[in-house]
Amino acid sequence: MTNTYRVEFVTNGSSQSLEIPDDQFILQSALDAGLDLPSSCNAGVCTTCAARILEGQVDLGDCMGLGPSLQDQGYVLLCVAKAKSDLKLQVGCEDEVYDLQFGQSA
Repeated sequence: MTNTYRVEFVTNGSSQSLEIPDDQFILQSALDAGLDLPSSCNAGVCTTCAARILEGQVDLGDCMGLGPSLQDQGYVLLCVAKAKSDLKLQVGCEDEVYDLQFGQSA
C-alpha cells in the first residue's frame, strides 16, 4: 500500500508544498510537478540536491554522497530520499553540506 505525504520545500523565505507518494523519490516528484530544484547526478553521489529536514522523516536508501554524521544532523539528498512522513525541507543546502563534509575551501 502506498501512502502519500505532504512535503513542504522552503527556500529563501518562501515555500511550496506537494503531495508525494512514499514509493517515489522526492526530487523526481518535485521536478515532475514543475518545481525548480537544484539537481545533477540523480544518483546520491554529489551534493547538488542537498536539503535539511526541518520536520519529518525520510528513507535515504543508497546515499553515498552524504556521510553518516551529516545524515544524523538531518541532511538528505533529495534524489535518493523517499518520504516516510509529512516533511518540511530546507532546500538549496549544497554549499553548506559541501563545507561540512569536505572542509572550508580556501
